Amino acid sequence: MNDYMGTTQQEQSQKRWKEAFTRAVQTIAEERRQSVGEGRLTSFADVVQAAAAFDRNGHIHMHFDGNDDKYDISGLQQEAQKIQADSLQATRPSSTRTNLDVPSLAICIMIVGTHGDVQPFVAIAKRLIQDGHRVRLATHTVYRDFVMSHGVEFYPLGGDPKELAAYMVKTGGHLIPLSLEAIQKDVPRNMQMIEEIIQSTWPAVSAPDPDGGGPGVPGKPFQAQAIIANPVSYGHIHVAERLGVPLHIMFPQPWVPTTAFPHPLSNMPYTGKPKKVNYMTYKLVDLLMWQGTEGMVNAFRTDVLGLRKIRKGDGGRDILLDLAIPHAFMWSPHLVPKPKDWGKIYDVIGTVTLEGPGSSYTPTPELEAFLGYGDGPIFVGFGSMVLQDPKGVTKMIIEAAEQAQVRVLIQSNWSDMAGDIDVSDNIFFLGSCPHDWLMPRVSAVVHHGGAGTTAAGLLAGKPTFIVPFFGDQPFWGRAVLDAGVGVEPCPIKELATEKLRSAFEKLKSPELRKRAVELSDLMRQEMVLVRL
Repeated sequence: MNDYMGTTQQEQSQKRWKEAFTRAVQTIAEERRQSVGEGRLTSFADVVQAAAAFDRNGHIHMHFDGNDDKYDISGLQQEAQKIQADSLQATRPSSTRTNLDVPSLAICIMIVGTHGDVQPFVAIAKRLIQDGHRVRLATHTVYRDFVMSHGVEFYPLGGDPKELAAYMVKTGGHLIPLSLEAIQKDVPRNMQMIEEIIQSTWPAVSAPDPDGGGPGVPGKPFQAQAIIANPVSYGHIHVAERLGVPLHIMFPQPWVPTTAFPHPLSNMPYTGKPKKVNYMTYKLVDLLMWQGTEGMVNAFRTDVLGLRKIRKGDGGRDILLDLAIPHAFMWSPHLVPKPKDWGKIYDVIGTVTLEGPGSSYTPTPELEAFLGYGDGPIFVGFGSMVLQDPKGVTKMIIEAAEQAQVRVLIQSNWSDMAGDIDVSDNIFFLGSCPHDWLMPRVSAVVHHGGAGTTAAGLLAGKPTFIVPFFGDQPFWGRAVLDAGVGVEPCPIKELATEKLRSAFEKLKSPELRKRAVELSDLMRQEMVLVRL
């Protein structure tokens, strides 16, 4: 009886959320239509009811009814092209000289995410410092020592990356978790962290580091003259507006509309074929994210920055697109080419890598011995992902390795995968170790599909099996499969001993290894490096 009542409550909650979402979309669509004319967003409003569907756990699925040809996105695409063209015209230099010196700037880089998300921006910061700029990297407090060890100034952003990652894993990356437990416990804490992040972006660009001169001793004054940020730092565009300085978005996953592939958070399948509904997923995901943060953002704008509110008709969800903010996407175009419908302000720049930590790493004699014979073991690691049952996953890995007769090196970071499990000689547990040292010494890689880990494995020329948890990770799983350098990805919730055994065996394919080396050569020709 209790289970039935719980299910009924969840279904009623889902229904209310869906109805509220649909009303919100239709209201915003009407307000936008009145402010920009009838030609805009007609198709967007028409497909909302079909697109917004939630499963019992609150996982959003975007289902579009009918043939793709029935959706008309020409108005949206034409407006996007006009915005970009107007922006390029407005910023075109009046002089034809190409050797103008770039002034020395105070640049703030704001990054929310895991260690793998932060590391490439340390490389960018170091390069900017080499070019004569003052650079501050604002990110979570736990990364202070890592950032400052590379000679880069630091500022603490709000939010705990481990809690943020655990929330995403627990909810499966759901934009709107609908389980009662998530609504009552997890969502309020997650929203609190998002608000902490937003509030911290203003002092990040305008105040001294509170511990810059040592614990409790403020550092030097700072005011940003330019800002680089990833999209999920939220406050970027608003503090840039307050200071009147340029903003550049950089991210290792797709985040602006394209027909080439769906938004990573949409849970739409990656088919490899251009689709109009792919384009629509970006609009819908942006709307959902704006609905969740609109109140916090507007309070931040009025109470902290002294700016006016973003009104409904202003289209807050499209603000980065409407203001033609340039984006640089940090992946190899040889792995995922730049979509044909992205204009000049959206670019795919190649892999950004911080080179050097591996050169100073000293392995233990035990690790050196385990790596030092045969073709090398298969690397298995899930980075900053928090496993619900780490010991269960570890036992699965051990069983699959024994069945496939392979050696496996298991790296354990935020999840304790070793525990007190007895293992045979074909298994080795490892803690923190630089990927640029480790990846070249293994035969293949199995991981969660984070952009940084994916790039590290492919740069080392290793066949890849991705076990995605959420977000962009399924995107990278599909990408390595389509590029012929990996095996079919398997979501963590579907991973079983048999699937893992099969993947281990396929990763030994000589043809797969050959193609992985070929891709590595291409990536190394294009990638952005900072040499220490």
